Amino acid sequence: MIRTLNTSFMWHSVLLVSFLWLAGCSLLDRQKEPQILEVRTDQDVYESVGRGKKVRISMVTDDPDNDELDYLWVASGGVFEQSGLDTLVDLFQDSVTVIWRAPGAVGVYDLIVEVSDGKSGTSTTSTLQIFVTQAGPTADAGGDQIVAYSDTLEVVLDGTSSSDPDRDDLRYVWEQIEGPGVTLTSSATGTPSFGAVAPADYVFVLKVRDDIADTTGSVTSETDTVIVRVNDRGGRGF
Repeated sequence: MIRTLNTSFMWHSVLLVSFLWLAGCSLLDRQKEPQILEVRTDQDVYESVGRGKKVRISMVTDDPDNDELDYLWVASGGVFEQSGLDTLVDLFQDSVTVIWRAPGAVGVYDLIVEVSDGKSGTSTTSTLQIFVTQAGPTADAGGDQIVAYSDTLEVVLDGTSSSDPDRDDLRYVWEQIEGPGVTLTSSATGTPSFGAVAPADYVFVLKVRDDIADTTGSVTSETDTVIVRVNDRGGRGF
């Protein structure tokens, strides 16, 4: 009995197996791009921060292939000071934290992060906008004073406890609103002085301004009031 080998069937079988093997390899080798699931900061909903302040930014990413991810942070202003270590959320998700310090100029800044796995040939980006604002200063005209009158009396006011949360240099604006008119010496400083012309109550108000030139202009504080009671030979207090 002569047996013949069905070569046509064999070749079809080889081709089918090869096709299935290649298809399987293609499915196994196909890389999925990483995803950015969430980007948030430790600021309020408006994402605003004072000049020079730090912002903590947290991001949750996902890579279906569980590849190691690379992160590239770019900002239109300010600097990134610190990058936190990856924290594993689940099998495929990572949580990453960075610290960004706001610049010294008021404005809107874009913070862009690019995430790539180095294998899929593509990357994923996300943009976060943060508003850098300028906080207003606070005037402090010092405590009320009671002094005895004399021909040589020189009274010194003290506004040096005025403050600015952005640590800007302050300009002082003093104004007398009650009492016999006097001239303040060094009136643009925190410690002006005047010579009392008679026993009376001398009332002054102080405003301070952070001398920052930007699109919104300088910010001026609310006024603070100080009373200097100049008594004749001791007199009465407040």
